[in-house]
Amino acid sequence: MCMLICIHMLTKRANILFDEELWKTLVNLAKVNSTSVGKLVRDAVEDKYSRKEVLARRKKAFENILKARPKPYHGKINYKELINEGRTVY
Repeated sequence: MCMLICIHMLTKRANILFDEELWKTLVNLAKVNSTSVGKLVRDAVEDKYSRKEVLARRKKAFENILKARPKPYHGKINYKELINEGRTVY
């Protein structure tokens, strides 16, 4: 049996000060979720800020797609011609 292990090394440290009430909330959440306060904070930061980056890239991609699309055709469509064209083998 082969087991894949992925290890992500944490290499940067930040010191963050919390008031007592928020700290207790974080500690309780960590216990309930069987994780650490650090993991909760990392997940929250990733959710808050990385999501914005992803959404910004998606928005830009969508705008580029719209620019590349041909303008809508408002004339009469010859469906028979389209069907025959689709049957043509290239």
